[in-house]
Amino acid sequence: MDKPLRTSQRPNYGIDAPGLVLRFLLIGIAGTATGVALIIGLQAGLSSWMRFGVPPALSIGIWFLLTAMLMLWGSSVGKLQLRDKVIDAISWRGDESVLDVGCGHGLMLIAAAKRLRSGKAIGIDLWQREDQSGNSRAATWQNVELENVADRVELLDGDARALPFEDDYFDVVLSTWALHNIYDEAGRGAAIREIARVLKPGGCIAIIDIRHTLQYAQILRQRGMTDIRRSGPNFMFFIPSYTLTARKMDENRKVI
Repeated sequence: MDKPLRTSQRPNYGIDAPGLVLRFLLIGIAGTATGVALIIGLQAGLSSWMRFGVPPALSIGIWFLLTAMLMLWGSSVGKLQLRDKVIDAISWRGDESVLDVGCGHGLMLIAAAKRLRSGKAIGIDLWQREDQSGNSRAATWQNVELENVADRVELLDGDARALPFEDDYFDVVLSTWALHNIYDEAGRGAAIREIARVLKPGGCIAIIDIRHTLQYAQILRQRGMTDIRRSGPNFMFFIPSYTLTARKMDENRKVI
């Protein structure tokens, strides 16, 4: 297993969309600084035309700064609160087999593993750092160890569009803020069909994403899923997030 990368005694679940957050911060700082510089210039008696630039500069700067701060709050606080809400809504026995598709730093994976006694939670990811800061299997495994669930967790490299598991394998399949990073519609569709394929009859799905959840729901409906629910929006990352849940029909009813 990969060795830990840091010595922190607290789990780190990463900053989501770090490049976007940084861009928003830089634009916000630049806009605010420009507005302040124009105000100083006016007070120093420079050209009066500067007054026309103050409102837009400050408006743009403050808007981008507030958006960046909201996204940072979402990564550090908001997504943990939503995680708990989604995990609490699942009726756990403790012996489930769980898959987290695009597990990242293990936010949902670890929370699910804490509900298990004899079950197993598997996280699969491509570990793309542009989607989440410091994303790697080693960083995720350190979180697993810090949260004391190493005996119930396994991490794998893999693509959501071709899951390396048999049909009807998992009791619970989770995915959070991952599938929208598959940029083509056909690829996202393949990932949703794979999630449905590996889910056991009677099992449940919980997906959180900022885009395409209506597409996901349509595909799940076509695959015979039942009890499909889409809740939200949640604006912790400025772009609204939706939670999609569904259940695979049990063995006494139609299955996929």
